[in-house]
Amino acid sequence: MANHTGILIGSFILLALAPGCSNENIAAMYQEVVRVDDQVLTLAEFNEFFELVRMNYTEGQTGKSRAIHEARLRFLLQLIEEMIILRRAEELHLSISDEELQRAIRSIQKGYSEESFHAMLIRQAVSFETWKTRLERQLLAKKVIRKELLGKISVTPEEIKDYYEKHHNELGQGKQIHIRQILLRSEKTANEVLERIKKGERFAALARLYSIGPESERGGDMGYLDPGQLPKSLEKAISKLKPGTLSPVVKTPYGFHIFEVIERKEPTGPVIDDWVEKIRERIRKDKLEAAYGPWLAGLRARYNIKVNRELI
Repeated sequence: MANHTGILIGSFILLALAPGCSNENIAAMYQEVVRVDDQVLTLAEFNEFFELVRMNYTEGQTGKSRAIHEARLRFLLQLIEEMIILRRAEELHLSISDEELQRAIRSIQKGYSEESFHAMLIRQAVSFETWKTRLERQLLAKKVIRKELLGKISVTPEEIKDYYEKHHNELGQGKQIHIRQILLRSEKTANEVLERIKKGERFAALARLYSIGPESERGGDMGYLDPGQLPKSLEKAISKLKPGTLSPVVKTPYGFHIFEVIERKEPTGPVIDDWVEKIRERIRKDKLEAAYGPWLAGLRARYNIKVNRELI
């Protein structure tokens, strides 16, 4: 993992220069929020990481509002889970090489000039090093999951055939639509992101940076969807959109959505050869979801985990 020394020194200087910042407050920033065996997350690091996601949680909330406090607690649970997985990475002697990290950075920065990308970080009040450290942690967690879970999941031809026979009537029926999505918690942020897309920034790049949807790493690509897969309010919002066009911001209980229609397909009959890979991925996903909870619970039981929620 990357050395945090530069980040911590920079944060310490900023804290020392902050008006009314006492030695006691500075010391508090380096108290441990989470410890998983010998891995430590300080309050300063937690705050830096939270700034990367704050805009996706609340809108118009400042200071110590209840909404922000609840958002910080939810984010804390994510970081605890991530730290447990990173502890497993230590045991497995896994790491992210500089080449892997740079490749991921280039993928996310597509469609951005260096100036506009750093301007985005400035708006979020975080440094590039903080953003890079967070990205490295996420990449390493995913590598562990691939090795420990995905790499051990197999799908047999019999399972594919059985799935096809059970779901034959659902496959290939009706029209299909290929879409991308950006999902945000803040309406204000959603409108700002929509305007940036309209001005020429890449939808996929912004999805990777801001979306809280599960497909964010794929640039918001949700793949081909059949009728009925989306809630009616979302289907209505994209029903008349042509390929290459954007939806307005759509509000749902999940947050605020922006859609881009990539392609529309006319109805086709189901042919098993055309569905093998899609069925394989569906089965792999189901198996991964079923295995993840017990696997993580097993790691929790093995490690010494301490959490200081009072600091949040």
